[in-house]
Amino acid sequence: MGFGSVLAEFVETLVGGISEMARGIGAGVNDFVNDLFLQVGTGGDVGLSTFGGVVAIFGGVSLAVGISTLIFNWIRSIGK
Repeated sequence: MGFGSVLAEFVETLVGGISEMARGIGAGVNDFVNDLFLQVGTGGDVGLSTFGGVVAIFGGVSLAVGISTLIFNWIRSIGK
């Protein structure tokens, strides 16, 4: 085997290992987030967990306050 084929094999092994590791990490994070924010009912229906609902409510309130602040600042700046 020449140097080029050895180098190509090395790069393929290195990249393959990194991509498999990334797939494993992604699957673990996906499972963690699903367990944290979602709950499955007895009939198989999926809904937000209590924590997920609280996060959604606080996120919605934060978004509303932020947009309201931008609108009020825009209205105040019209007269200047």
